Amino acid sequence: MQLQSPLPTLPELTEFYDKSFADGMYQDFAAAETLKQMTAQQRVKEISTTIPLKGKWLDVGCANGVFVQTMTQQGVDAQGVELSEHAISIGKERGLNLHAGTVDDIPADESFDCITAFDILEHVLEPLDFIGGIHKRLNDGGHAVFTVPNAGGIVRRIMGKRWYFYIPEEHLHYFNRKNLVGLLKKQGFDVISVGATYKPMTYDYALVQFAEFNPLIYRGLKALSYLVPAKLRERPMPLPIGELRVIARKPKTSTNKNEEEVKLPATV
Repeated sequence: MQLQSPLPTLPELTEFYDKSFADGMYQDFAAAETLKQMTAQQRVKEISTTIPLKGKWLDVGCANGVFVQTMTQQGVDAQGVELSEHAISIGKERGLNLHAGTVDDIPADESFDCITAFDILEHVLEPLDFIGGIHKRLNDGGHAVFTVPNAGGIVRRIMGKRWYFYIPEEHLHYFNRKNLVGLLKKQGFDVISVGATYKPMTYDYALVQFAEFNPLIYRGLKALSYLVPAKLRERPMPLPIGELRVIARKPKTSTNKNEEEVKLPATV
């Protein structure tokens, strides 16, 4: 597992993301509401074949709560937690159940049927502890869903050092299929699905991201954009941009709390 050195502190991360959501690059991303809703719907589509859309869910790193809102509309009891209080305030204005903080700020005795962490693991200070915190707050048999940039994928290999997910001030760790599965198993998860995830994107929205993360690609796409009709630049389509999706399950214990204990006859 690659990591950034030195790592920032949690207060530094909190200040960075709150400022980014208030007046930085995440303000532009959060403003792309239609694309965020389409991303949430795409995620539901990808995981619903494996995980029942019911019960109590927690979205970690929920930003302004678009995925929480999508799950709520599906009839799921969904809530979210996010470092940026500015982002949380936007979601709360919509009546969403959001909390400021990290997964460790969720009471340890509160449990969930599914916990999602989309594009979050690469940002946290201690990935193993983060995964452990999720495991601790899952019901037995509950699921966890992670998406991360795939450092072992073909996109990274093609782009090399110019890979657009190399973002030193934000992405503190980098994962591939092998090391992520290893971390999950180390914290007691059964890994049940590993594959690519897709993100709906428009040409113009991609320009916003590349302008921030990869100026060289941005200049090329910007020059090409003058040849692309406006309607095509604004048309969203799901793209495999080089991210990994992993679904894991917390094993059920050998005893079922809902079943009465079977009493054996006393021996003589």
